Amino acid sequence: MRATLTPVVLAALLVVAGCGGGGGSAVSTRPTVEGLQTQQANGAWIFRPAGTPKRLVIFFHGQGDETESTPANHRQWIDHLVKKGAVVVYPRYEQAYSRAVLAPAVTGIRHASGRLELKGLPVLALGYSRGAALAVEYAAVAKGEHVPVPDAVESVNPVPYGEWAHPVDLRPMKPSTILAVIVSEKDPHASDGAGLLLERLKNSGFPGNQIELNIARSHGTFTADHLAPLSSSAAARTAYWAPTDALISALKRS
Repeated sequence: MRATLTPVVLAALLVVAGCGGGGGSAVSTRPTVEGLQTQQANGAWIFRPAGTPKRLVIFFHGQGDETESTPANHRQWIDHLVKKGAVVVYPRYEQAYSRAVLAPAVTGIRHASGRLELKGLPVLALGYSRGAALAVEYAAVAKGEHVPVPDAVESVNPVPYGEWAHPVDLRPMKPSTILAVIVSEKDPHASDGAGLLLERLKNSGFPGNQIELNIARSHGTFTADHLAPLSSSAAARTAYWAPTDALISALKRS
C-alpha cells in the first residue's frame, strides 16, 4: 500500500532524495532450488523459474541470526518472484555479525551468476534492512567487480550502511539506475536510516529524479514496522511486493 508518513518526516526524505548532481545450464520446466556452493559466508542460493528466466533478482538479506542468512524468512516473497519469471540469487554475506560484508556478497553472486545464462536479462537488486543499504552499495561496485550490474534497486526499510568496515563510494553507480525506497511508517529507522542513505546518494551526485519513495502505512491489524516485510499477509504483499512487481515490470531486456 502506498501511503504517507507524517509531513515532517516525508518532507525531510524527499528533500534529501531530490538533490544530487558464464556459463549457463539447461532450462528446467519446473521451478528448482540450488543450495550453497560453499558453507562459508560467501555462498548463494539459486532459485530458478520454470522455463526461461525473464529477469534476475539479487536478494540481499538483513542482519540477524543464522536463519536470516538463509532464505527462510523471505522464502514466500522469493517464491512469488520466481513464479513471475525471475531467477533469484540469494547471497549469504555473513553467518555471524561482520563489519565487512560486501566482498562475501559479491563472491557469492559471482559463484551463482557463473552457473546462469543471464545475457540480456534486466537485473534488480532487492534488499531488506542492512541488505537494503548493501544492495545500493553492490550497485556501485558491480561493474568494477564484473558481476551483474543492477538496472534498478529496491531498498526496503534501509539502514544507512551495509558495509561498515570500509564505507563504499557510491559515485560509480550508473546514473540511469532506478532507485526505489520503501519505508514502513512504524519503522524507527524510517527517518534516520532511509534519510542518511539518501544523503549518501545525494553527496555522491546520484540524480534525484531517479529516486522513488514509497511509504507503507499501518491499517487494521497490519503494522508497517521494520519486520513487516518478512510477512506474506495480504497487507504486506500490497505494501512491499506490489511496488517491487511494478518496478520489475518497468525494466526492459537489454
